[in-house]
Amino acid sequence: MTTTVPPRPGLDAAIVRSARRILSDVEHCTDPVATARLLPREVYTSREFWEFEKHAVFHREWLCIGHVAEVPAPGDQLALTVAGEPLVMLRDNSGELRVLSAVCQHRGHPLFAGVAPVQEDTGCLARGRRMVCPYHNWQYELDGRLVAAPSMTETVPVKRLRETVRLPGIRTEIFHGLVFVNFDDDAAPLAPTLAALDEELHTWGLENLVPMPWDLRTGLAWNWKLHHDNALEPYHTAYVHRGVHEAAPAKNARFGEWHPGDGQVMHPTYLTSENASLTSTDGSRTSLIISGLTDEQRRRVMFASVPPTLFGIFQPSMVSLSLLLPTGPASMDLRRVNLYPKDAVEAPDFEEVYRLYLERKAVAIDQDARTTEALQRGYTSRYAPRGPLSWMEGNIPHLNAWLLERYERALKEAEA
Repeated sequence: MTTTVPPRPGLDAAIVRSARRILSDVEHCTDPVATARLLPREVYTSREFWEFEKHAVFHREWLCIGHVAEVPAPGDQLALTVAGEPLVMLRDNSGELRVLSAVCQHRGHPLFAGVAPVQEDTGCLARGRRMVCPYHNWQYELDGRLVAAPSMTETVPVKRLRETVRLPGIRTEIFHGLVFVNFDDDAAPLAPTLAALDEELHTWGLENLVPMPWDLRTGLAWNWKLHHDNALEPYHTAYVHRGVHEAAPAKNARFGEWHPGDGQVMHPTYLTSENASLTSTDGSRTSLIISGLTDEQRRRVMFASVPPTLFGIFQPSMVSLSLLLPTGPASMDLRRVNLYPKDAVEAPDFEEVYRLYLERKAVAIDQDARTTEALQRGYTSRYAPRGPLSWMEGNIPHLNAWLLERYERALKEAEA
């Protein structure tokens, strides 16, 4: 069930003026890569622009929050904070996946604040037939209905409360096993905007892959858009990731076109051979290939951004999802979920294969973290550049185009 979302507050006029000033200089930002420029540096650094961006993007776009198999059984509950909102993704008693507000409708205490999670199987889960607020012990069914409110009978009968109080449901759409939410009741459906990604994923069986326990990194000191920019362009991999990325060299990257209305930005990089992989120290494949992939998909890695919150790396033997949780203009948290086919997870050597992958991946993650944090500092300089770009940065103008569509729409509405 999805309830009506309260109306968004209007943007402060000063914030609108600041955003319009910053976005007055975006000529050539969506050009072909040979003449493209970067967006103005304040798009990545300004506190006022971040306030505008929350309204223009995070309050009205589809936000990926996880994978359906992270809550596999009735009663499984995964608490998340998305765009500042405490949420819970869960399976109700009938097995239906729901996303609800995780804010108690009594005094506003987050339901999972201070509650010790269960560390099993898919990571941090609460499990149970109900959700209980730790503040005053109000209790909710897994469909959001209030079932208990201690010591309230003297003021409001609990029966009456049950008729009027429930946790708000969040608008949800599932796309190939990926769970998206939207805080805007008027937003267009998600799936039609992801036609290119839909075509790519129809052979992957993504909804049937098995998630490993997820990892959460907090307090990352860079803008969420820089994370997408860095993950999309392979230009840096030969230098920043020397010794880690040779199985998919930058020269093997290919770039297509982006069209107005597209909801994804993506490109493949071809492996040096069908037996190559980014998951092992020697560049060889150590895990089973996902069944159903085409010959083409078995020979490449697909890098895909679904802004603002999802970046996926689709390798022949596994999928890595990065779920971005921005907290400010130069800060974000990141939840990473790795997915494998069931037969690979059940292989006798999988535990060792996965341990070695995590060790190798940690090197690349640390390399990217140092680079992106330094890049954020560079963007605060009055001398920060705006280009030119390499052919291997061909997706940056595409991401710029996605952003500018949203920024301009929000400005026109605010100025109307």
